[in-house]
Amino acid sequence: MTQATGILLILLGIIHLIATPFLIGWSSRQLRSDHASLVIAAMRLNHILVGILLLPLGVSTFWSGKAIEQSWALRLATMNAIILLCLPILLVTTMPLESLDAPLFRLAILVLIAACLVQLLALAGVWRSRQKESSSIPARRP
Repeated sequence: MTQATGILLILLGIIHLIATPFLIGWSSRQLRSDHASLVIAAMRLNHILVGILLLPLGVSTFWSGKAIEQSWALRLATMNAIILLCLPILLVTTMPLESLDAPLFRLAILVLIAACLVQLLALAGVWRSRQKESSSIPARRP
């Protein structure tokens, strides 16, 4: 299931990059000041950077899912889950409600929520199975 989260994050990065020209076009129609080009340049940079950074997050999450039973992969998947959980919190706390009118933004939110849920369920299952395994191993006597 962690591999599915990785795929969803890669998809989210692609959506982010596809949405960039639409966001820039909309912004350029809304802004009517001398500093509009500076604001649009900052938005473009931010949107492209986030889209690109979502791609390696997705790839590392996908790779960790392939080896989730190994310690390094479980630690990486857990770290990525913590990072991933920050994203919807940031969206809810920083984005105005009227931004939900954009179809690509709605799609991105749905993909993000799905990725969070899938990652949490996958990690919960792995941690639970590890606890069962460790409790079923008899303790060694010296």
